[in-house]
Amino acid sequence: MCQQSVGLLQRIFDGYELATVSITQVPEITRLVKPSLSCFVAHPFGLTLGPVGDKALQRRVVDRCLREAAGIHPAGTIVDLGFSWSDDLRERQLRKEAR
Repeated sequence: MCQQSVGLLQRIFDGYELATVSITQVPEITRLVKPSLSCFVAHPFGLTLGPVGDKALQRRVVDRCLREAAGIHPAGTIVDLGFSWSDDLRERQLRKEAR
């Protein structure tokens, strides 16, 4: 699902007082939708949780998101989890140059 759709669904769940957290790769879009809590991960599209087969990293990303969800944050918070990618694939994707 795209960043915008997830954020809009999250706002609906928030209205029913259900705790939500989402992962975003484009915080600029997420800020416009204003879900209650999002976690920013600077990984390439399609590899949100990490490289294929890297279960340890994927688990760390999910664990960090769940840890943030257990905390108290003002509505609209975007937490940068500090994960980054080792090459420029993400930047090339954002410039529409990745193949």
